[in-house]
Amino acid sequence: MPNRLLDTSAMAPRQREAATREFLETLTDLDVMGHACPPEVIRTHIRGWDLGKFQLIVMDSPWLSFALNHRSTRDAVSFGTQLSGQTFKTIGEHRQVFSPGEISLLDFSSPFQWRSAEASTTMSLRFTYAGLCLPAEAIRSAAGDLATSPLYELFQAHVLRLYRLLEEDIPASAAESLGSATLELARAVIATAGHDDLARNDVANEALVTRIEAYVQQHLADPALSPESIANAHHISVRQLYKLWSDKEVGLAEWIMRGRLEGARRDIAEAGSLGIAAVARRWGFTDATHFGRRFRTAYGISPRDWRRVHDGHGRARAAG
Repeated sequence: MPNRLLDTSAMAPRQREAATREFLETLTDLDVMGHACPPEVIRTHIRGWDLGKFQLIVMDSPWLSFALNHRSTRDAVSFGTQLSGQTFKTIGEHRQVFSPGEISLLDFSSPFQWRSAEASTTMSLRFTYAGLCLPAEAIRSAAGDLATSPLYELFQAHVLRLYRLLEEDIPASAAESLGSATLELARAVIATAGHDDLARNDVANEALVTRIEAYVQQHLADPALSPESIANAHHISVRQLYKLWSDKEVGLAEWIMRGRLEGARRDIAEAGSLGIAAVARRWGFTDATHFGRRFRTAYGISPRDWRRVHDGHGRARAAG
């Protein structure tokens, strides 16, 4: 669930700009900040999500501009995705315009200027330098033109899907996987901006495998999840999918099975009111007998005995 970080609609008009600046200064150093509209028109609404590997922020604040005119010691970057309206970014002599769906990269340690048009909504993914684990020069170079990366469209599709998932109730394990996949794709899209084809291909394949892993985690409960459906979702052939997966210690089908069994094992222990057959269906098993056999092979205990063990622990804790 999001945290409401700022909502100026209930504030007196004269307080709104200062409140917006105070929040933005928690993210980056600023030399200039202002709204090109009367105080009573200022409406800043900011929500935030903590996805572990990075902070995600969605901001509505029309006619907002801010700038950093000197080098800063704040080592962080922000991928900005336009959800509505336009923004204008200037780095040195290079000025860019970003429309809905497009992604820009701001390096908070270097000078920049940023301005939004009327009715503009931006989603920002804020990473630290330490989290990205990339050379500072690679990050600053990519900030000039992220779209030169061959992974730009892949990253773009992932980020826009991430926005659609924000309001959904997804399992913690899937959220963690999603955060890790986003970090790896962010790292890859920066690393491949302006590089030669061979280096790009290697990083592109690593990024695609990471995205496939996140996709599988999100769809473990779908009985139709298969190598064919995974390959179709990523616009590759099944043969290419298996080739990408060939360096993994565990085969793709077995990795999917392990994920489903672990999810079912957790739910059987926690969701006492839900029948074991229902838990099996929840995690993509259409045959209860097959599920029971795989569960016993994996954990050395039947699903029913696993539940009894945890029901006994729960009663013991209650009695204590």
